[in-house]
Amino acid sequence: MPIKSSNVDAWLAPDPIRRAQLLEILVDRERPHYEHRLAA
Repeated sequence: MPIKSSNVDAWLAPDPIRRAQLLEILVDRERPHYEHRLAA
C-alpha cells in the first residue's frame, strides 16, 4: 500500500490512543499512475 511520505513517521510510530489516525493514513494514500505505451 503506497503511503504518502508526509505520513510515514505517523505510520511507523503510531499513537495507541488514536487508532483512527491509522485509518486516515490508509485512506489518504498516493494513487499510483501507470502509463502503457505501445512500441512503434
